Amino acid sequence: MHQHHMIRRAVENDETSVKELAVVNNMFGVDELDDFVTMFRGALNGELEGHQWYVMVDPDNRVVAAAYVAPEPFADRLWNLSFLAVDPGRHGRGAGSRLIEHVEGLLRDAGEGAARVLIVETSSTDEYANAREFYRARGFDEEARIRDFYGPGDSKVVFWKAMTE
Repeated sequence: MHQHHMIRRAVENDETSVKELAVVNNMFGVDELDDFVTMFRGALNGELEGHQWYVMVDPDNRVVAAAYVAPEPFADRLWNLSFLAVDPGRHGRGAGSRLIEHVEGLLRDAGEGAARVLIVETSSTDEYANAREFYRARGFDEEARIRDFYGPGDSKVVFWKAMTE
């Protein structure tokens, strides 16, 4: 299905579509959208050095999935995939997997000097059970849990994957 879907670097015109993906997937509340916009624009305009947004578009150039990856400050070649969202009507059809594979490929192709580890952080709540299973199925190991990080009963779950063979 996705053979005609292209993955490319995000551009300014993608902002609204990516923001809609974040909201429809309950990743950000309306009150958090300012932070999201800062993250998006900062990566595109170079203010956030090394931060990269990628989108998957359908044949009509509509954004159907998006990913955001950035190097972690104060860490040795560790990258954080801090955003991955797919149009809910396309969940389970390979778009998220293709985006992760694309990001991993870019990090690996950059050589050992660029990326050693990729992490993903998500919530421990039942609402995110599918997300946790998604990352496990793609070779990520659950590395840590920080209790009550997002709020009472909502821990941060950190997944880890080596980017070097």
